Amino acid sequence: MAEELFGPSFRLQDELHLLRDSLGAVDSHYEALYDGLQQELCGSRPKILASSATLTGYEKQCDVLYHREARVFPLQGPSSTEGFWTTDSNSLMRRYVAIAPRGVTIEYTVDRLLTELQRAIRRLVANPNGVCQEAGVDPRHADLLISLYGTNVVYGNTLRDLDAVTRSMETQVLVDGPLNIDSLTGRTDFDVVGGILRRLERPEPNFADRLHVISASSMMSHGVDIDRLNVMVMLGIPLGTAEFIQASARIGRRWPGLIFIVHKIGRERDASVFRSFPKFIEQGDRFVEPVPITDRSRRVLHRTITGLELARILMLHEHRAKASLAIIPALLDYIRRTPVDLNVEMETVLRYLDIDPETDPGLRDEISEWFRVFERNLRDPRGDMRFPSEASPYGKPMRSLRDVEEQVPLWLNRGRG
Repeated sequence: MAEELFGPSFRLQDELHLLRDSLGAVDSHYEALYDGLQQELCGSRPKILASSATLTGYEKQCDVLYHREARVFPLQGPSSTEGFWTTDSNSLMRRYVAIAPRGVTIEYTVDRLLTELQRAIRRLVANPNGVCQEAGVDPRHADLLISLYGTNVVYGNTLRDLDAVTRSMETQVLVDGPLNIDSLTGRTDFDVVGGILRRLERPEPNFADRLHVISASSMMSHGVDIDRLNVMVMLGIPLGTAEFIQASARIGRRWPGLIFIVHKIGRERDASVFRSFPKFIEQGDRFVEPVPITDRSRRVLHRTITGLELARILMLHEHRAKASLAIIPALLDYIRRTPVDLNVEMETVLRYLDIDPETDPGLRDEISEWFRVFERNLRDPRGDMRFPSEASPYGKPMRSLRDVEEQVPLWLNRGRG
């Protein structure tokens, strides 16, 4: 079969707006590596399809990440009332309510909100026929309404805000029966997160055993797609409009949702949004900030260059050698027999990364120095060097995003009581 048929035709990227800052810089180097390797192996580059609900400045971001010219679909509507997602729909999926506490703390306001919300749902649990008759709803839907609106999400921009509100509502939200509270934040263990999500998706038969309040941070604003979450209390306006849109989109994904924004009215941004709240909601996608990103970072290059060259050794040179090059003697023997010119390797990496020696002399010098030391260590390795990664002057290739910082070793002294 022809080699050009082996390469993937598409690369799919979800949540494109998250590839920003240092993460975007790291990713841009590996995206360039993928393209370069496929070009050499198959003579082609894949098309890239990326998705995002909150994106501005996509042209620059796609140029930095993929070195491609981007096209977007759907285009933004010509007015605030016309758009791809809303033109053909008369259904209300989310209602936003702005609250400006005056003379009371934000914790007190949240406590009162949650108290009324939980009392209302518990009244429905205790007297489904009477409540449904008052609301003009068929009593057959009572269990569904309890399931869809019985769990409230409290979304905070900082862990400090969430901690304060959680401590307050544990004692100040006074309702009949237990109030089961749990958290979805960066401090929540991964196994615990999985258990919480399973409980939310498949709630216990008895309402008293279910989760009633979830305190959540920005970790919830992506990837948590649970139809039962339809009521949210938000602690202030997030600093970024994109985060506001992503967080509030966790609510009302299938059924109508209700979102209360408790503004920190003493903060200028919150006060400004409160004064023009209807327009902020109607035209929020027009206020999304461009994604900050660059692929010209020397510190990022220090972390990625080892992986870029070792990937070429693994994917290209091992294939040509028809033997493993996983240890330094085997690689050095291959370099001598072929011979492989490491200067050519360096120029190839520069081409992958689209680094112009004239405009980016500093980055070219960094790569040149890396290859110089790498070649010296291969030809005259220390006694403890066995693998090519150990010959890298910047250490082993990244295997985790935690590798961007120096790791601190810990030893457990079991000899002392």
